[in-house]
Amino acid sequence: MSMLLLSIPGLSRELLAFIPTGSRLGDLVARGVIASLVPSWPAVTCSVQATLTTGASPSVHGVVANGVATYRSQADARLVDAANHGDYRCEVSFWEQSNQFVGVPRFWRGDGGSQKPVRTAMLFFQHCMPGFSGTPAPAADIVLTPKPEHGPDGRTTSLLWSSPPGLAGELQKDLGPFPLMNYWGPMAGIRSSAWIAAAAERVLSRREAELVLTYVPHLDYDLQRFGPGSESAKAAVAELSGALEGLLETADGLGTEVVVLSEYAISEVSRAIAPNRALRDAGLLKLRRNAEGPQVDYAGSPGFVMCDHQIGHVYLRSEGDRAAVEGVVRELGLEVMGERGIAHPRGGDIQVQAPEGAWLDYRWWAEGATAETDPEVVPKWASTIDIHRKPGYDPLELFFGGKPSPPPAPLPPIAWKSAMIKGSHGRSGVNGVLILPARFGVKPGEAVRAEDFVAKVWAGK
Repeated sequence: MSMLLLSIPGLSRELLAFIPTGSRLGDLVARGVIASLVPSWPAVTCSVQATLTTGASPSVHGVVANGVATYRSQADARLVDAANHGDYRCEVSFWEQSNQFVGVPRFWRGDGGSQKPVRTAMLFFQHCMPGFSGTPAPAADIVLTPKPEHGPDGRTTSLLWSSPPGLAGELQKDLGPFPLMNYWGPMAGIRSSAWIAAAAERVLSRREAELVLTYVPHLDYDLQRFGPGSESAKAAVAELSGALEGLLETADGLGTEVVVLSEYAISEVSRAIAPNRALRDAGLLKLRRNAEGPQVDYAGSPGFVMCDHQIGHVYLRSEGDRAAVEGVVRELGLEVMGERGIAHPRGGDIQVQAPEGAWLDYRWWAEGATAETDPEVVPKWASTIDIHRKPGYDPLELFFGGKPSPPPAPLPPIAWKSAMIKGSHGRSGVNGVLILPARFGVKPGEAVRAEDFVAKVWAGK
């Protein structure tokens, strides 16, 4: 029997109530066992996906965040996709796609003994592409993922990468171009998730994969913009349910087993904490200039924090800087994780998480400053949609210069306000959901660790 695994980040037990009655997703919830999915820490996309697909913790598989501080490792710098803006992606880079960053095998590759390889499709999951060093293979037999091209003028061309190579073209011939502008940024919305669901339906119908992993991101958008308890969040659940109708109907017709999980739930937030601003004010974060304006002097700074939602990875210039830098982050109210953190070189010298109700903003300049008004401290890319160049995750890219809808004229210089963000994730203690057939033996309400997902679900297949 084949399996469709739907990853729906942001889905929580509370939001299940807003799935429309009579929808196929609603029927799936009604028939299945509802358990909790306990994310590995940090509860961010790349880290948890690597855990779910390997059964290993971030300390072992090495995917510690959505970003990589590549300036700390020549080996990591060789793994980045240098096709676009290779100069800065060799310092800190977010959303790298190379499978080489995952340090242990995926569970479907088999163990060379009793567990045989399983033909797998990986649709829009992270770290699925072949690496950019040597000639490694993609992470799965079938892969489909965004691979936009970033031009020197800041424009982005929407492209997909696939294995086999012709798959992306075939799907776009049937479904139209993949709507990249609706996958991230201020126009992010249901169109991209609907396209992904339709693509997954066609891949599933080919019966070329025994396991089809599909990442459907729609809930992430409005839950971060407006909060997980907002009316917009409830409406997003209904939109998502409608987008999945055809895929779930096809899965039912093929006798495909369906497992639904959320890598994390999203919590309400009302404020941001900017640790790099505090480090700069304390003289512990240094800047240098290039053609794009002021940048962090990573190697020369006593401390720098790679901010990722509610989690911060603190990189020190030397061990002698620890006390001063740790003193600053503690004064901000950040929790130092210590032994509860990640024991991996990529994880940083100190790991912190924001207090409940807060998220971490990577910016080192004052709130409201722009490259136009404060060129000495704000880089040119700060007011653009640029998920790779920024040395931290930036949820404010979900807004049009401070507004949820586009203005009638060309965008002015963007002066985002951190208080606009109403939802975030990453902290420990916030669980997602796991919905699966009863035969797996998972009990209603049981807390299943992401590290145990392979043993509890896949091994039980």
